[in-house]
Amino acid sequence: MIFREGKQLNKNFIIAGSVVLVVGLAVAIGVSLVDEPLDGNLPEGETTITGQGLPEYSGENDDNVARGLDAPIFSGPNENSEIVTLEKNGNAKALLFLAHWCGYCQKEVPVMQEYIDIIGVPEGVEIIAVATSIDRSRDNYPPHDWLEREGWSETQIYDLDRDIGTAYGVNSFPYWVFLDKDLKVVARRSGNLPQDQVGQLLVALANQ
Repeated sequence: MIFREGKQLNKNFIIAGSVVLVVGLAVAIGVSLVDEPLDGNLPEGETTITGQGLPEYSGENDDNVARGLDAPIFSGPNENSEIVTLEKNGNAKALLFLAHWCGYCQKEVPVMQEYIDIIGVPEGVEIIAVATSIDRSRDNYPPHDWLEREGWSETQIYDLDRDIGTAYGVNSFPYWVFLDKDLKVVARRSGNLPQDQVGQLLVALANQ
């Protein structure tokens, strides 16, 4: 009887040890998957930034903080892994910073694309979507598939290390930065913007 209890005790230890081993292995695998670098499902290319970064977006007071500042120059890969550079080419720029997992961004993109399809982008203005804060463990990954599904027709750049977003002071999404033809900040806005408000800002850029 004592012998049988000993065997049963040993068996319980073996089962418990196996469970701990399996759970530990699962946790280890989960951590390694989350911590893996972004690869395979994203455009490839180096991101570079020159110039001083903008202060963090400060809400309703932001026009007093950022207006007139020189925007940092950046480059990064587009959806085809071609390097695109923000440059002075005579056109004003409207930068739309997006996070693929952000529900507000998922609402903003089709609204803006509808505006582009119906009204059109004013001459002398470029709209550039900057996909940032990319996280393969969150919903709607990868971002270029999402933008393709939405029929996004304008330039798109992938901020693979979140450096561009940081340099532009992003702290919420969606996040707009409007630059004149000399790449100075005209305005910054955050949150879902109505089409007419975006349209007024785009027209103001075109008329500068």
